[in-house]
Amino acid sequence: MERTLVHEQTYSAALAALGSDIRRLDDALTGVEWALSTNPEVYDVVKGTLQTRILKTDALAGLPALRVWFQINDDGQHVHLEYIEAIEQHA
Repeated sequence: MERTLVHEQTYSAALAALGSDIRRLDDALTGVEWALSTNPEVYDVVKGTLQTRILKTDALAGLPALRVWFQINDDGQHVHLEYIEAIEQHA
């Protein structure tokens, strides 16, 4: 079952704030959105919340590492993307 992704205002603002400075961000987002539309239940619920989950990616093959917070609505058909941030990589 494929779910509909809903970009909440906080997510859209955070994504815009990342700007175009992050190399291959669009490629990373393609993978993130596919994962969340096909199997969002595999990601852990954030400790201290009831429904907020987090997806974390690793920096691989030139893709940036990201964290995306989201919730699955009660009917299971919609995934609400709440916030995104790039994970700083230390050399």
